[in-house]
Amino acid sequence: MSDPKTYPSAPVELPLRLDDLEPTPVEGCASCTELAKVRDWARAGNDRTTVTDCNVFLARHPEGHE
Repeated sequence: MSDPKTYPSAPVELPLRLDDLEPTPVEGCASCTELAKVRDWARAGNDRTTVTDCNVFLARHPEGHE
């Protein structure tokens, strides 16, 4: 029988993935254009949550909007 581990393991380091491409707005789609504007404003204001939300909605096109 083996002895149980009584100390924590080393932390797992995940990649930052900053180089991943963001979704681009669909040409001619007013909703995508607006989401891209909001994303730019949010990034300028350091609002990473809104940037991420906009990326999710843009990636869902045309599911998330018309």
